Amino acid sequence: MTDAKELPDVPDLDGTSTHENLKRAFSRESEASRRYRWFAQQADIDGRPDLADLFRTVAQGETGHAFGHLEFLAEVGDPSSGEPIGDTEANLRAAVASERYESVEMYPAFAATARAEGFADVAEWFESLARAEQAQVDRLVAGLDSL
Repeated sequence: MTDAKELPDVPDLDGTSTHENLKRAFSRESEASRRYRWFAQQADIDGRPDLADLFRTVAQGETGHAFGHLEFLAEVGDPSSGEPIGDTEANLRAAVASERYESVEMYPAFAATARAEGFADVAEWFESLARAEQAQVDRLVAGLDSL
């Protein structure tokens, strides 16, 4: 006979301030990771490989922090699309939803705003990203179809 421990009553995370804080923290840590990778690239260009390595190490730590937040968020769903995540099929579906939103709604709207404000080069950048995101949707759907 094994001693069964009673699990503590854990509240539902969905819709709580903690849920919102986890999403914000995930976003910040993810952004910091990418930003520090870019800083590392610039340090390489500036001839400072020691500082480039420092930025890459810190970026990796930020990625670890983001993964930790996502572990908790997985209970509620993808912080970007709101879709369930966890196993590969669910993750593919969440990725399709997220990339589809970016290709169909987000980047076209961003491009229209940039163009209206006179930033043609930024508008073209957003339009190219909309096309790239659609290509990623196609690849992800093919991955989903392969399951």
